[in-house]
Amino acid sequence: MPVLWRCVVLMLALLPLAADAAAPVFPEPRPMRVAFLDALEPANPWRRNLLACMRAAARDLDIDFTHHPVGHWPGNILERARQVLRGPDKPDYLLFSMHRGIGTRLLELAQEHRVPVFVINSGLLPGDVARLGGPRGHFPLWLGQMLPDDAQAGGVLARLLLEAATRERAPGSPVALVALEGRLGDASALGRTAGLHEAVAGWDGATLLQGVSASWDSEVALRKTRLLLRRYPELHVIWSANDSMAEGALLALEDAGRRPGVDVLVGGIDWTPRALQSVREGRLVTTLGGHFLEGAWALVLLSDYHRGRDFASEGLDWRTSLAPVSRANVDAVLQWLGEGDFEALDFRAFSKVANPALTHYDFSLRALFAQRRLRFPGTLLEQYGHARPLPPERQP
Repeated sequence: MPVLWRCVVLMLALLPLAADAAAPVFPEPRPMRVAFLDALEPANPWRRNLLACMRAAARDLDIDFTHHPVGHWPGNILERARQVLRGPDKPDYLLFSMHRGIGTRLLELAQEHRVPVFVINSGLLPGDVARLGGPRGHFPLWLGQMLPDDAQAGGVLARLLLEAATRERAPGSPVALVALEGRLGDASALGRTAGLHEAVAGWDGATLLQGVSASWDSEVALRKTRLLLRRYPELHVIWSANDSMAEGALLALEDAGRRPGVDVLVGGIDWTPRALQSVREGRLVTTLGGHFLEGAWALVLLSDYHRGRDFASEGLDWRTSLAPVSRANVDAVLQWLGEGDFEALDFRAFSKVANPALTHYDFSLRALFAQRRLRFPGTLLEQYGHARPLPPERQP
C-alpha cells in the first residue's frame, strides 16, 4: 500500500479517538443566569404572583434564575446590586425595576460590569427619559423594557369610577374625587396620576378635590383617607393608584360609618387577592391588573435573545395594557389565578426559539386562559390584558 494511502487509513482510524478525546473540551452549555433585583416591599401582595410567574417561566425555559431582595432604600439597592454584579455567580442578565429615582445609577452599574439589563414594572423618570432615551441608546447593554401603560391604567380606572358614580344620574352631574397616589419619585406613580388628571379633565362634572401620596402603603392610606373624609364629607369617589392603598381606604370608610360601593366608590390597581375579593363583594368597583406577568414575559424575550433570536425585530420598549376586573368577570379571573400556582402554564409556548413558526409574540391573557382551558371573559378584557411593543411615535 502506498505511503500516502497508509497515512489516510491511519487518520481515519484515529478520528473516533480524537472526537472522544475532544468531547470534554466542549461540555453542554450551562443554563443562562438571570438575576432579579427585587426592590418591592416583602409584604406587597402583588409581588407573590410576579415571583411565581418568573419562577415558572425560568423552569420552562431552562434559566438559572436567582431572586435578590434588595430593600427599598436607594443606598441598600445600589450596594446589593454591586454585590450581585461582583459575585462569583455573576449573572448573564439582570432584571430590575426602577424606584426612588435611581434607575440611571443601576444602568451605569450594569454597564460598568458588562451585564445586559432588562427593566420591568417601573422605568426611568420622565426627565431621565428625555435626557437618555430608551433601550440600546445611551446604555447599549440596556436591552429592553416592559412597563405597565400607567397613564392608560390611571385614566381607565378614573373613567370606570366616574361611570359607576353617574350611572343613574343626569349627564354632567357633579362628582367629587380624591386620589391616593403612589410614592413620589416613582415613574409608575407619576404615570397613573397623569392618566387620572387627563380623565377628570375630560369628564363633565368631575372635580378632583385633592391628591395625596400614600406611598403604595395601606396603613398610610388608612390614615390619610380618614383625614380626607373629614375634610371632604361630600366626596363620591376614591381613586387609588394601587390595591394596597385602596384597601386602606375601604377600612377608613367603614370606620367612618360609610358604605364602600354604595356611599363612596373606590377602585385600585394590581389584582391582589384581597382586592379581587372586594370586587366580588361589591366593596371595590374595579381593580386593574395582569402586569405581574411582565417578569415572565421578560424571561421569554431574554431566553430568545440569548439563543440568537433578538426580540428587537418586534421592539425594545414594551407596554402592558392593564385589564379591569368588575363583578361581571371577577369569578373568571379568580378561577384562572387559582391559588397563585403558575407551574401548570407552559411559557415555552411563547418562545420563538422553541417554536420557530411563531412570527409574533402573543403575550396576552387570552393565550393564558386558553392554556388552562378556561373561557376568556372577553367583554371587558378583550381590549386589555396584553403586552406589546410601543408604536414608533410613542418611543423616546
